[in-house]
Amino acid sequence: MSERIKSAGRRYQIEFGAAMVLYTVVLFGASYLARDVEPGRWLTSLALAPVVPIVFACFAFLRFYASVDERERRLASDAAALSLLIGIFVALTLGFLKSFGVFYFDWDMLWFGPFLIGLWGAVRYTLTLKR
Repeated sequence: MSERIKSAGRRYQIEFGAAMVLYTVVLFGASYLARDVEPGRWLTSLALAPVVPIVFACFAFLRFYASVDERERRLASDAAALSLLIGIFVALTLGFLKSFGVFYFDWDMLWFGPFLIGLWGAVRYTLTLKR
C-alpha cells in the first residue's frame, strides 16, 4: 500500500472519527434538550441537528474514496455491497420480530445508519485481511 493511500486512510479515520463523536454528542444533546421544547421550529432544528455531523462523515468518505486507487475502491465497493445485504437482512429480521410483537426497539431507524457504517468498516477490514 502506498504512502499516499495510508495518508488518505489516516485522514479519513480522523475526520470520520471526529464526525461520529460529534454525531453522538449532538444526538444525545439534542434528545436531552428536546424534552422541554414545544413542537415548532426549535424542536425541528433539534431533531435535524444530528444530520449535520453525518454530512461531515459523508464528505470525509468521499474525499477518501477520491484519493485511493482501484484496488481500494474495489474493497470499499465490495464492502458496501456485503454491508447492504447484511443490513437488509437485519432490518427485515428486526421488522418481522417487531411486527409480531416479539422484539421492540424504539430507536431502530436512528441507529440503522450508524449500524450500516460500522458494519461497512468491519466488512471492509475483513475483506482487507483476505486479500
